[in-house]
Amino acid sequence: MSRHLLTALAAAAATLAVAPGGGAGAADPPPPTVLKVGDRVTVEGRPLGCRVARQGGHAVVDCRRGGALAGTYGTIISAHRALLVRYRDDRTAKVVFTAEHGGAARRCR
Repeated sequence: MSRHLLTALAAAAATLAVAPGGGAGAADPPPPTVLKVGDRVTVEGRPLGCRVARQGGHAVVDCRRGGALAGTYGTIISAHRALLVRYRDDRTAKVVFTAEHGGAARRCR
């Protein structure tokens, strides 16, 4: 998988996670929604959702496709880094790309 595709996937997931009401072009966007650990959001009419979880002592936003996960991708974003993961099955994922906010990025093998 190319670096550009991985970057695009991570950017798309991050945009979906923070763009209420369709994102760009919304005339009067609603105020931001504050989420807490344990909260979940879904995209209306789409098999896509995010949850706020605690991993390694840090709050993260974990976004993924609904349904069977094997062979699909997800993102895990914290205040310090972003990960792109590929699910091996419904319970196991491998990190395929990692990046530090304001720092380095690398493809994982």
